[in-house]
Amino acid sequence: MKDKSNKYTISDELLAAFLDGNVSAAECRQVLEAINSDTQLRELLQISLIVDAEMGLQSTRDNYLPMAALAAEYGEENICCLECEKYVMDRFGITYNEQKLIENALRNGWQKEHGTALHNVGRHLEQAGLVVSRQYECKIDDIVESLAQGGLVIVAVDSGELTSNTHIETLEDAYIGSLPDHTVVVVSCNIEEDLITISDPNSPNQQDSYSLSQFANAWADSKSYLVTIKNNNDMKNYQPKPIDVSDVILEEDVTELREAIAENAHDIWAVERMQEGWSYGPERNDELKQNPCMVPYSKLPESEKEYDRKMAMQTIKLMKKLGYDLVKREDTDLYDTLLRRLRFSTQTFLCPECSRHGKKTPIYKHQAFCDVCGHNLSDVDWTIYDEF
Repeated sequence: MKDKSNKYTISDELLAAFLDGNVSAAECRQVLEAINSDTQLRELLQISLIVDAEMGLQSTRDNYLPMAALAAEYGEENICCLECEKYVMDRFGITYNEQKLIENALRNGWQKEHGTALHNVGRHLEQAGLVVSRQYECKIDDIVESLAQGGLVIVAVDSGELTSNTHIETLEDAYIGSLPDHTVVVVSCNIEEDLITISDPNSPNQQDSYSLSQFANAWADSKSYLVTIKNNNDMKNYQPKPIDVSDVILEEDVTELREAIAENAHDIWAVERMQEGWSYGPERNDELKQNPCMVPYSKLPESEKEYDRKMAMQTIKLMKKLGYDLVKREDTDLYDTLLRRLRFSTQTFLCPECSRHGKKTPIYKHQAFCDVCGHNLSDVDWTIYDEF
């Protein structure tokens, strides 16, 4: 996979990590530059995309919400989120100590080595007493409305698409999907003039302006993630916008767990209420701390059961929407391997390949490969192996 005539040579290990999505922003850029200049490598990646599509992996990946994506991989210090928060605090006249903000972000796990996860954008602003709302799949109109109400707006974008929109960025979207790696503060938005103005922590300019289409393209990589900040406690205008999970389909075995999950959720709720001094009563009485739902799950009204069921299923669907899968342990190859090792743990043998090199490496019946040398142990006659 190495072309010595190409200055953008990459190792097989880096390519494998790229395909698995385990590369840093700098490594990603290195691979994309190699793809842009290497026809053979580009054909290989195209084949990989076709295989993913046939397996249904491509469409599934595109539906993920990048909640854990690090929105600060662009730049050397990876603190664009903190810079955006400082900008907001300055605008609202809130004093702060920058070093303490950094220490606080590290202590709480908001700031990681390569940036801040999207769901942690604005945590310092919450602590400062501001009203912070986070939403995905928003529209330009949502930005306009938030600004019109006197709020400030932080958005997550793909920095490359925002500032250049080169062929490299097109390759990035095609091969590894959305990559929101930067946050900016939206200062103003004028739909009639097709112009949006931002404060970019990584720009030498005080403000930068872009067309709405270019901004929307970069913003789309974060599933149009919007963090709205307001400096008032007027909750009358609160409009919840939960993540839409209607397109998430759960496997049948997970759906069958609905009742068990709902019952356990009810029991957790009941335990917490009991610890607060609540008990059963035919009607809710806050003064006496009595609640008619302080009964076993089986005795709950159907409406209350349905509430617990819905909460359970919505939570599981959200996890899948965020890119996680629930896998039954017994259905995995790892579990099967470990189980067979336990069954034959009293029978240990010596790996013949390691023995030839003077090493005594224990192996077990039905072990696929030697843990040390990688020797293939499948479909072998175990009677030819020496016992340990």
